[in-house]
Amino acid sequence: MQTGNFHGLKTVVLENKFFRIECLAEAGPRIVRLVPQWLGENLFAETPEFTARVPSGEYHYYGGHRLWIAPEKVSRSYIPDDAGATVTAVSGGYCLAGAVEAGTGLRKTITVQVSAAEPYVIVRHKIENLGSSVMKLSPWAITMLQPSGVAILPQQTANMDEDGYQPNRRFALWPYSRWNDARLRLGDEFVTITADATPSPFKLGYFNTHGWLGYVRDEAMFVKRFGVRRDQDYPDFGCNSEVYVDARSLELETLAAVQELGPKMDIVHTETWEVHRVNNVPKNLLGGRTIASILEE
Repeated sequence: MQTGNFHGLKTVVLENKFFRIECLAEAGPRIVRLVPQWLGENLFAETPEFTARVPSGEYHYYGGHRLWIAPEKVSRSYIPDDAGATVTAVSGGYCLAGAVEAGTGLRKTITVQVSAAEPYVIVRHKIENLGSSVMKLSPWAITMLQPSGVAILPQQTANMDEDGYQPNRRFALWPYSRWNDARLRLGDEFVTITADATPSPFKLGYFNTHGWLGYVRDEAMFVKRFGVRRDQDYPDFGCNSEVYVDARSLELETLAAVQELGPKMDIVHTETWEVHRVNNVPKNLLGGRTIASILEE
């Protein structure tokens, strides 16, 4: 098992000809680095100094990728995870298992695997209820990416009914979000949100029928794909996709449907990650559009 170092924290390293991935070895579960071999730099934000004081202690964000619980609530979303994690080798990757959380009885697991032949990463998020109470929740997969990038959110443009009379999209805003935020650009096919040095936060959520979110920085496009269930309820006014931005990072967030999780039950939410050169993005992803045309819209 190859090991590394993330700002003084031990990591385990997963590497093939496409990616170098680092995961915290004793905290989390967290994936802290995703380095495309052709790019040579971490696409994820690194924020080891960023913490929040919460009733259960001090929560370290670290940067990178984490698994949270929605709807967001301090008492169960912000539980410190600095110790007790274990790493087990699996086919093509690692299983990162967190400690059972005090107060909730939940255990979070992230399994990360790479393809030997294709530039894809499979990330499987699991929440197990090892307590004695039924909990209503949604797995929430959050990726903190480097600032100075741009999030790309595909939009529903087709009719939802044969006559075209029914609405076909809706958005959720948080109390600190403003429609006139300069980082937000509303397009018919794509909404974009730019990360810059603006310190104030902005967040937008919506029900994403396309099943992917994108992030562009310099010559790379990072894509998260996920399953879409139209027949189930999602948190935050029905959101399965959310983007948060401030001066530290840009977060691409996906959510599974809300479920009642009884004792000894688990729920799984899976993402597939891809990284493409901006001039070689799959044509079917953007509906024939180029990255440049979307960013200039």
